[in-house]
Amino acid sequence: MLAIIYGYSDAEKRLLNQLPKEVETIDDIHRVHDEMKNQYDSMDNKGIISKFKRWNKKRQINKIEDNIGSPLHRGAKGEIKLLDRLSELSDDYHIFCDVHKQLDHWITYNGQRNLRSAQMDFVVVSYKGVVLIEVKNWSSEYYRQHGGLYPHEQVDRAGRVLWVSLQSSWFNPQKPSVTNVLLSVRGNMEYDPDYKSVYVKDLSNINYFIQNRKELFSDKDVERIIDRI
Repeated sequence: MLAIIYGYSDAEKRLLNQLPKEVETIDDIHRVHDEMKNQYDSMDNKGIISKFKRWNKKRQINKIEDNIGSPLHRGAKGEIKLLDRLSELSDDYHIFCDVHKQLDHWITYNGQRNLRSAQMDFVVVSYKGVVLIEVKNWSSEYYRQHGGLYPHEQVDRAGRVLWVSLQSSWFNPQKPSVTNVLLSVRGNMEYDPDYKSVYVKDLSNINYFIQNRKELFSDKDVERIIDRI
């Protein structure tokens, strides 16, 4: 039996929302693009109605071409590659896609009370604990020049929110800890000692990392964590 998967990749959902309805999955993109181009080339260009139909078809083609190779497209492909890999785990593992958490109060991060919510690409729950995974399919150049939130900090912050959300009213001696993972699809990111709780892994070693851990929870514990996520 394979891993149990809940939901869909966030990046794929956002990408599909920008594409024609004929593109139902990321694998459909190039096929639909080619079909629409063939349809466009064979359409009549005489009369107002025909010209409008050609214009509309060209607009749909442009939507696809504008998104092929975009950061969102690369992100979606990276998340799907990881999901394919995680799905190889046994059904002891529960994989949650695109998890959103908002706490009922602000919490402190790096000395400031500035953290309350987070979005997580994947959360894996099993007898061996809770693993949060943030996926990056970045080129080395983009990684060096990226001006947004540092990916290690992004994972660290999300892990903090998830940890706090799981602690509430948990009375067992073994509290549900969270293991934070930055998954580099291209294997071009390194561990940062400033973020000691963030592991950096790639597609080749992520399943081994998740499986090679001691068991922490009972069936009942796992069910309670699943309910909270």
